[in-house]
Amino acid sequence: IIDLYSTDGGEAQNCKPFLHHVAFTGPQGETVHVKALFDEGAMVSAMCATTFDSVKHHLGNWTTSTKQLRMANGALVPSKGTWKGEVTIAGVKAQGEFEVFSSGRGWKFLLGKPMLKAFKAIHEYETDTVYI
Repeated sequence: IIDLYSTDGGEAQNCKPFLHHVAFTGPQGETVHVKALFDEGAMVSAMCATTFDSVKHHLGNWTTSTKQLRMANGALVPSKGTWKGEVTIAGVKAQGEFEVFSSGRGWKFLLGKPMLKAFKAIHEYETDTVYI
């Protein structure tokens, strides 16, 4: 058995998920800060429904969504909503969007490939550094 993510030492101890705070700005200028899990394999960015429910009144610009999201195990999960607006990482701003679904509290925000592309992010694997 191989853990996809492990904290029990060995080589996996040096390979951890990349986490960083991301800010979302609502139409009234309110800013919401969320810790994001950077995931270059995710074809969409997503906010956990629990997190979204606690901040959506600050965000505005969200609508219902008809998208279905295919999970790694093949299961289809309906999106509960979508948001578009200004996103800030380390002082750099870009337009972004995300879908909303329950992560089972595994993460608050999943920063996927389209948003990483919008920020022109570069991941240097040798030092495990993401440049924005």
